[in-house]
Amino acid sequence: MILGYSRWLRPLLLLSLSIFLGAIISTNQQFFILIVIGILGIVTLFNLILETWVALAFISPGNKKPDFEAEGWVSKFHYLDSTIHSKSFFDGNVRPLVILIHGWRSGASSMKGRAAAYIKMGFHVILFELPGHGKSESVSKWTAGHAATTFMQFYDNLTEEFDTSLVSEVYLHGHSMGGFVLLRFSKNLTSNPSSLPIAGYVLESPMTCYSLIFEESLNTLHIPRIAEKIFWNRLAKHFNYINPKIPDVTDISQVDVPKWGYIEGRCLVIQAEHDNRLGLDHFNQLITSHQSDINCKLEYYLVDDLTHAGARHNKNRDNIIESWLKSL
Repeated sequence: MILGYSRWLRPLLLLSLSIFLGAIISTNQQFFILIVIGILGIVTLFNLILETWVALAFISPGNKKPDFEAEGWVSKFHYLDSTIHSKSFFDGNVRPLVILIHGWRSGASSMKGRAAAYIKMGFHVILFELPGHGKSESVSKWTAGHAATTFMQFYDNLTEEFDTSLVSEVYLHGHSMGGFVLLRFSKNLTSNPSSLPIAGYVLESPMTCYSLIFEESLNTLHIPRIAEKIFWNRLAKHFNYINPKIPDVTDISQVDVPKWGYIEGRCLVIQAEHDNRLGLDHFNQLITSHQSDINCKLEYYLVDDLTHAGARHNKNRDNIIESWLKSL
């Protein structure tokens, strides 16, 4: 089991085996043995390269964002598939609740500005820290699948962890990777009728297609096109092993919107017009996949002065959210 969850254990074992086989070849003169060991060496080297690519693709967040302390905010740990940390702000009155999920390599502190805007609008707020981020438990192989199922557990336990008698309705706000997690969450939610109903979603500059990230990985790791299919199959095998609560992924379209996840009902999309991290391809695919569904009440805006990262405060974004909420 540890072989499946550790990023570097497989490559290290294969490297050790490669060195061992090399040593045998260099000291043995029997032709048959040399042939057998040589074939084993080629297979081992091939798998070493492949497993190294996979380990590099399953990058962990690292450099966790520091926590913040502020009046009224409460820290709490939740013991789920991973130990998750949250920050919450409740004031004792019955109000709507928004749960915010940050992006890749961010944390609760990165969402504090957005939280302040929601509090000003009269919301309770929960900041959910993804696995491997902030004060949540580290994971060796980080996947959005694990993050989504963990958030599903978190949401299913909401009434046990927080005083939901103070909650009139629930909204979810996901930024970047947080949006990708919410897309999957919304797909799983249909099988959990006991969960609190969701009044609406806000997706901010969301990641929506892993296929686009996969293309980046091919270029970053200098993986030749001839090896693309083999690399994808090995990557999918690892993903499926460490995400048993998600149906096996076999085709890359399964990790893109709409197959990865699809939001029915009210959804507000706020996209950085000049997105220097994801560009507009993720946004365009999201809009295209939702436009044909008459049950989807999706509104979207391109915001000129909104950046992908570091946009803790943005008046245009906050005004759009406030206007959207008032129109519901």
